[in-house]
Amino acid sequence: MSPGAGTPGSSSHQPDHSQQRTPSPASFPSDVKPANISQLELFHHACNQRVLLPIPTGDAEVLAGIVEASLAAPYLMNALLAISALHLARTRPAQSAYYHHQAVEYQTHALSMFNIERPQVSSENALSLLLFSQFTSLQVLHEITLNSIKHDTAEPLDRFLDYIKVHRGVAAVAKEAWDALLQSKLSIFFANSSSIMECKDSEGKETAELRSFVSISRSLSNEQKQYCQDSIDRLQWIISRSGPCSDFKPDPTQDPLPTDGHQCLSQVLAWPCLARESFLDLLCSKNPEALLILAYYGVTMHRNRFYWVYADVGSILVRAIARNLGQNWQHFMAWPLAQVGDTSGEGDSRTADHLCVPNGQS
Repeated sequence: MSPGAGTPGSSSHQPDHSQQRTPSPASFPSDVKPANISQLELFHHACNQRVLLPIPTGDAEVLAGIVEASLAAPYLMNALLAISALHLARTRPAQSAYYHHQAVEYQTHALSMFNIERPQVSSENALSLLLFSQFTSLQVLHEITLNSIKHDTAEPLDRFLDYIKVHRGVAAVAKEAWDALLQSKLSIFFANSSSIMECKDSEGKETAELRSFVSISRSLSNEQKQYCQDSIDRLQWIISRSGPCSDFKPDPTQDPLPTDGHQCLSQVLAWPCLARESFLDLLCSKNPEALLILAYYGVTMHRNRFYWVYADVGSILVRAIARNLGQNWQHFMAWPLAQVGDTSGEGDSRTADHLCVPNGQS
């Protein structure tokens, strides 16, 4: 029976195919290429893995916001494919070299596109710019774990400081378009991150000695001391809410924590963004007091190592700082080192000959 036959009046509801014309081939682009299965694999992985970013399980709206922003900005799409490839390199060891090569190539494309376009921050593109900065900084951060064994003692710390510098871009975009970001589909992510700005009291005593030491430092100005104390306040706030370290073994293929775990992780990610420029300058110049504070931040990363990008970064960072500061500072490094499972007080005995003791400090 043909469609609509035997149904009174149905013919009036059928489309008149005789009036439809098939567009001529000349009306379409002539350079349509076959589907790129490799790219589709990476995009599919990004869309189906909540572990690429600290997104609460089942929060489809947040993921949709990331996908929509990526489709609207080619530089972000390439950055998304890069971070997806990086995750596959970690979860598929047998193909790690292949996926890591893809990650590097797509990140190179992303940076090239971004540098050509040089977009100015607006309410329309703020989300794309912030996600691009976030993905780029995470790729830099991941390299710390990837290269930690084969590089010399200064390399992990220098790479982390590179991450801090890139992360400044995240802070700049967030500051300029915060209202627009809070109206986006990722509003819950930004709201979780911003809660650290509201911290009033620093409950807990883990940072008490650090706070006291900074207050009597002779190498810091009063203004620098205040910026350091602000950063310590936020660190103590995170430490008090993250709980003690455990023997937890991270699985990069799984998303083991509920929403509150992701909230804590969002706050850890936000900490570098909220630091004052003057404090970040102290970090990048490897000021000893600032590095001590950074070691405590490494502990918060270690406590959130369920997030696949963090993995061993926190423990690597703490040990690298201990090596950089040298023996005269090990008393102040005792707590961070103990938290990442290092009780030797030296960070790594293999590099003891390279210990660097800051001048004029004790």
